[in-house]
Amino acid sequence: MESDRIMLLLLVILASVNGKFMVVGPSDPVRAVASEDAVLECQLLPDIFVSSMVVQWFKLGLDSPVHVYINGEDHIAAQHKDYRGRTELFKDELTKGNISLRIQNITRSDGGEYICSVDDRTDSERFTVGLEVVGFGCEPWIQMKGYDINGIQLVCKSTGWFPEPKIEWVSEDGHNLIQAETTSHWGSTGLVDVHSNIVIPRQSSNRLTCRVQNNVLKTEQEVTIGISGDFLPVVPVWLVPLLVAILVLTVAISAMTYWTVKHYPHMKELELWKFIIEHGKSSTPKYS
Repeated sequence: MESDRIMLLLLVILASVNGKFMVVGPSDPVRAVASEDAVLECQLLPDIFVSSMVVQWFKLGLDSPVHVYINGEDHIAAQHKDYRGRTELFKDELTKGNISLRIQNITRSDGGEYICSVDDRTDSERFTVGLEVVGFGCEPWIQMKGYDINGIQLVCKSTGWFPEPKIEWVSEDGHNLIQAETTSHWGSTGLVDVHSNIVIPRQSSNRLTCRVQNNVLKTEQEVTIGISGDFLPVVPVWLVPLLVAILVLTVAISAMTYWTVKHYPHMKELELWKFIIEHGKSSTPKYS
């Protein structure tokens, strides 16, 4: 690390002697949280006032600059449309050679490689800065989804993650509950939303923790809920045959009702013809 600083100092001295400049920045990618601001650091060496220079920021893959500073002013018309109104230089720091770029309201699509370019009409230098966008996600929450024949259904949800996290249920004794069903999808913000479903048996009476982990970010969020056995529905054994009988009777009544409704028009039609025939016979004149 110390050798890198010495080498950089020697290069700066050499550039100053030759009347040139350098553009430097961080060697590691800049990590920014989605929906927050990101600062892409870039420094001009030696410290030169850049008012007479052209400072441009580009992003690999775009056909127009992210930010342009020329003749002491920002050139908004030259900006890519996705970055207009979202970028700025640190104007108070320009006299110190600080040409870092702030990007506001970062989205996942902003991630990539950016090029910091400086041109003084006789020489030009550039430096590449990486931007990594992450989403730490919100604290999960647990909802009761409904009752199941085996117990109660719970769902745990968390939104706004990137990269995709892992979600798991942990019992009070610290063992993972493997019967959980977990799904994930991309939300409207371009980040990952996750949710997990689990069925708690009737005999359970403990505390459960829903934990969302992102191993890449080395971070996690969790929420704990207490489950009481009294809260779970219990069906007495003697009531099961009665419930089955009620179900069978309900099905039979429904079938009979359906048959009656379906054939009722035909029955009315037969009764009408019977009435017409009998009425016709009774009204026929008799001759002696």
